[in-house]
Amino acid sequence: MDTRRIKAGDDIFFTLSMAEVLEKQGRLEDALMIYKILADTSPGDKRIQERMERLTKMAKLKRSFYKEG
Repeated sequence: MDTRRIKAGDDIFFTLSMAEVLEKQGRLEDALMIYKILADTSPGDKRIQERMERLTKMAKLKRSFYKEG
């Protein structure tokens, strides 16, 4: 289990690129958190909104899978 978590002091890394890296690493909840922060600062960016929706669905599926397993 990966115990590394993004913390508030890590805000220098709150970029679209970092969110994409975390997503590729399977750290969906961390990526989603960054996308949410980016959405707050760029509310009209549809790319971020689409990624948040997709990751939200994926994170729910992942949590559901691990609950059952």
